[in-house]
Amino acid sequence: MPKYSLILVCLCFSSVFTSCTDDTETPTSNTTTTDNSLPTSITLVDIAAGTFTMGGSTMANDAPEVSVSISAFMMSEKEITNQQYIDFLNDAIKDGWVEVVEENVADPCGSRMEKVVKGIGSAPNAGEIYIQLGETGGCTSGGEPEAINNKSWIAYANGSFNLLDNTKSDWPVNWVKWYGANAFVQYYNLDLPTEAQWEYAARGGQQLQYPTDDGTLSASKANYNGDAPGVYDPDGHSVATGSYPSNPFKLYDMGGNVWEWCQDYYIASFYTDDATDPVNTSPGADSKRVRRGGSWNYHSATLLSYARASDFENRGNNHFGFRIVKNAN
Repeated sequence: MPKYSLILVCLCFSSVFTSCTDDTETPTSNTTTTDNSLPTSITLVDIAAGTFTMGGSTMANDAPEVSVSISAFMMSEKEITNQQYIDFLNDAIKDGWVEVVEENVADPCGSRMEKVVKGIGSAPNAGEIYIQLGETGGCTSGGEPEAINNKSWIAYANGSFNLLDNTKSDWPVNWVKWYGANAFVQYYNLDLPTEAQWEYAARGGQQLQYPTDDGTLSASKANYNGDAPGVYDPDGHSVATGSYPSNPFKLYDMGGNVWEWCQDYYIASFYTDDATDPVNTSPGADSKRVRRGGSWNYHSATLLSYARASDFENRGNNHFGFRIVKNAN
C-alpha cells in the first residue's frame, strides 16, 4: 500500500519505466566544495571501468538494451545508515548547513506538527527539507499507522541529533528526500551514483538479472515483499545493512531494503547505444529524480538490475535511502 511523505502524498511507484536517449556527459561534480572527512565507518569499494548492457527485455516498459561504458569509480559497499547520517547532521548543524523546524504534516492518518531538517545558508538546496525526524511513523493509504519499525529513528534534542533506538544504528537511514541525500554527498565532496553507474554496479560485472550474489532472488538474498505487486505486509521493515550476501562487486543490498536515490533526472527516453558515462542533468517536464533497487515493501520485479523508478525531490518515506560514490574527476 502507498506510503506518505511530509505534506505531499508519496505514492508507491512499482512500475518499471521505459528507457532512454543519449547523453555522454561525465558524472557531474558537486557545486559545493568542502574539506570535510567522510565518516570512517563508510567503506568505499573500487569498481573497475567496463562496458555493459544496460536495460532489459523481459517485461512491458523495460528500458531498451543498449551498450554503455563506465569509467572507474568507488561506491559505498552499503546503504548509508542512521548513525552515518546522524554524524553528518551533527557536523552540518555546527557548520550552519541545517536547522530543525516544525512543519505541518497531512496524510490519511490526519494532520500534525512534526520536526524536520532543512538546509540553510550555503548548503545545497537551502530552504528544502532534507529529512523527517523521529516523530514520523508513516501512514498507509487506508489511514492506518505503519508498524513502529518504519519510523524515522533520528531525533533532535538539546542541540544535537541522536538515535531513538541504538539497535537501529546500522539500519539504512530512511525518510530522506533527494535533497537530503544530495546534501550528504556534497558535504563530503562526493556524489550520488548516476543511474548508469548504479546499474553497472548492480550487475556485478556479470550482467546479473538481480543484484544479488548470483543474480537469482529469494528471501535469503534480499529484503523485499514477495513476487505479487500491490501486496502489503504490515510487519515489513528495513533491516541492518549487510544482512544479505554481497554481489560480485562486494556491494550489499543493491536490491531491496530501501530504494536508493540516484543523481540523474528521470526521462523515459534518455539512453542510447554506445554512451560513455551518461548522466541526465536536464529536469524535463516534472523534475523527477531516478531511484533504483526496490525496497522491503516492493515486489520482486522492482529489484531487477534494470528496473527503473522515479520520484519528486521533496518526497521520501520509510523505504527511501541512498548510497554514495566517489568519481575519479
